[in-house]
Amino acid sequence: MKIVIMPIKTHKFILFHLADDTFAVPLLPSAQFIAYDAFTLIPGVLDKVLGLIYHSGKVVTLLDTVKILAIKSKRVRSNNCLLFDYQGDYYALEVDEGDITVKAQKILLDRSKKRFKKYIKVNNKKVYILDLEDLWKEVKIYD
Repeated sequence: MKIVIMPIKTHKFILFHLADDTFAVPLLPSAQFIAYDAFTLIPGVLDKVLGLIYHSGKVVTLLDTVKILAIKSKRVRSNNCLLFDYQGDYYALEVDEGDITVKAQKILLDRSKKRFKKYIKVNNKKVYILDLEDLWKEVKIYD
């Protein structure tokens, strides 16, 4: 009898801080934390889109992570964001502070939440995942 050992799948995430919480995003191509000076408003878009920024020759859609996650916290806008490439377009999630990249073998589910139910454990703490499919449903960019 031949024994086959299956490799354990690991998922990679990049962590960020926002309003006293830590969140995770799947590690995406060109993901990097950057600071921006200002953004340009776009008339007629949902309030979950802050506007456009320009970075390294690219036009980037800046998303309001606080509104997407429905965080009810008074905070000062940080001018930091997590920039990433998604299907050839560039987006940025506004964050308070960037963090590290982590690996997780298990993605868990919090059935008590209505949105963004998936999480990983980092240092025995739940870190909720901002899954891209859920993100696009909230922002309605790809409707």
